[in-house]
Parts: sequence; C-alpha cells; structure tokens
Amino acid sequence: MGVWQSTPVPLEVAQAAANQTSNWGVPPEDIPEDEKDIEELVLQTWAFCKAKPSPAQTYRSDVEERKRRISVSWRKRASFLELDCGEDSFFVANTYKVIGVADGVGGWRDEGVDPALFSNTLMENAKLFAETHRKELNPEVILQSAFDKVLNDKDVKAGSATALVATLRKEDSGKHILDVANVGDSGLLVVRNREVLHRVHEKVHGFNAPFQLAVVPPHLRGRAFSDNVSDATREKVEVQKGDVVVAATDGFFDNQFNATIASDAGWIGKVEGSAMNRVPLVGFVLSAIFADEKVAYIDPQRVAQRLVQSAYKVSLDHEAHTPWASMLRKFGAEDAKGGKTDDITVVLSRVTTRDELSTSNMW
Repeated sequence: MGVWQSTPVPLEVAQAAANQTSNWGVPPEDIPEDEKDIEELVLQTWAFCKAKPSPAQTYRSDVEERKRRISVSWRKRASFLELDCGEDSFFVANTYKVIGVADGVGGWRDEGVDPALFSNTLMENAKLFAETHRKELNPEVILQSAFDKVLNDKDVKAGSATALVATLRKEDSGKHILDVANVGDSGLLVVRNREVLHRVHEKVHGFNAPFQLAVVPPHLRGRAFSDNVSDATREKVEVQKGDVVVAATDGFFDNQFNATIASDAGWIGKVEGSAMNRVPLVGFVLSAIFADEKVAYIDPQRVAQRLVQSAYKVSLDHEAHTPWASMLRKFGAEDAKGGKTDDITVVLSRVTTRDELSTSNMW
C-alpha cells in the first residue's frame, strides 16, 4: 500500500468521458457502413491467459465454473469465455481498433476483496464504451469513461488495477497510429520483422509499486494508491500492415525479454523473405500436418498460447534469467534470479486490412 494521490483530470478528457456514462446503449449488431472500407487497417486479435498457481484454484465445481463464465460473458468471443486470467483481465472491441489489459492488485485480498472484480469491471466498461462510441479513438478518453462508470455504478466497493488501452487510427496525413495510454506496469510491444520496433514505457511510484486506478473505501484513504487516468503514460507509434502488437500484463513482461517476445510473436506478422508472404495459407496447412513447434507458430491462437505458456514456465523456474531478476539486482538483490509468479495475460494483434479480416470469422 502507498500514498493517496490526487491529480486533476484534463478538462477535455473529463468532459468527453462524462457524456452518457450512465446510458451508453448497446453496440450495433451489424458493422456500420462507415466501417466497411476494405483497405482500412485494423487489429486482428487473439488472446490467452493463465492464472498463477493457487491452492484455492486446484479444483472448481461445475457451479463455480458456470458462475465464472457468466462473470466474463461480456467478452463475447467463445474462446475468451474459457480463459481464467486470475486477477488479470482484458478486452477486445468488435471495432477491431481497440484493445486493453488490466491487472487487479492482489493486496486487496487482505481486505476481503476479490481483486478480479475491479479489473474485469474496468475492462468490461472499456469494451462497452469503445463499441458504443465507435469514432472515439483516444485511449485516455476510453479509459477515463470506463473508470468513471466504475465509480458511478458503485458495484465495485473496493479494489484497484493497472490498465492499458491501445487504439489504432488513421491520421489526416494517411499515417496509421497506434495510440496507447498506460497506467501502471502493464506493457505493449510493437514488432516488425520479428524485431522490437517500440516498447511502451511503464509508470511506477517505485519498486513493485505501479500507478493504478482505484476505488478506495474511506477507512483506507491515505494508505492506498489511487491515481488518475491523466497520470497515464501516453505514447504513439506509427504502424503498418504486417506489424504485430503484443499487449500484456506485467506477469508476462517480467518473465520474458523483449527480444524473445519479438522473435516468437513476430511470426504472425509480415516477415520479409518469409514463404508466408508468398503463400499465405502455407502455415495453416503445415500446422495441420506437423506437430513441430517451429511450424505451429503460423497459427496466431497457438502463438498466443505458447507466449503465455512459455512465460508461465519461466515464472516457476527459480534459476531462470529474467527481466524480473534483473530488476531485483538493480535494487540491490545481487544474487537475484528466477521468474516471478504472477497471472499472465497476452493480447496478440496483427495489423491487417478489413478485406483480409473478412476472410476469417473472429466473433
């Protein structure tokens, strides 16, 4: 727990977020006409997550599992409903332009609070806002609106989370920009040709003390971090067709180095000189025939799964060389090594056109 923070929210962001926070309506069932430009760049997205080991989660009854699935039914996509992210959460908007991740702060369990409630509610709100305000591509406005709804609805009595929202938009110049707002220590990596193009910066108060959005009960005010959306790190990256975007919680980035992530995730994008660019379906054909992991990378969902599984394996390895251990050594733990046990969530996207997107049924 840390110190109470209070930073004014920019007026234009607050005003935009205040619009219809209590009545956003429902997303359109069909794609609006102005979203049918076949050459428009969008984010084709897959996701996977894995909760950290917990004695309490070794067995879940059918009733408990059904309750869990209902609690994340807002994710919509069938493959997403199966995912148990622990205290993490994520969303993928059906605009194909907005994604996000959140990491519920586990310390709230000491207060009898389920940390996943805040992170899931925040991501659910962000998804709803992005899908009902489809032209709003300012990630800070989306995150502010989602957070305001958490506060206004009062269903969450206590809790906090780090949060990252990214949007893809086209500027008047014709450039396509990935716009990111990051509150805390989740991360986002842009990959081109299996190499790191850009890594979004984190925002922390100090070691293992990330900025976070919070609902703080009166008796804990002054003893818990409570930051604002306006505290977010804002970064913009020019992207192009074939780039890969990896958004993930700190449980992933603490256990995998950037270069490794880029090398593994980058295969789903455009790789210069790769046979995939000449024969787009070759990877899926080979993946169906062979079980070798070097071939399996072509299937994006399997890539997302393998990214998470690799990080999870490292998180349990007490001898591994990891970013987490490297950071511990910087703070004086000279002999630090091994991974960091944590929930791990990865949202994996490929920058592509709506025309190519239309060949697959993502929802």
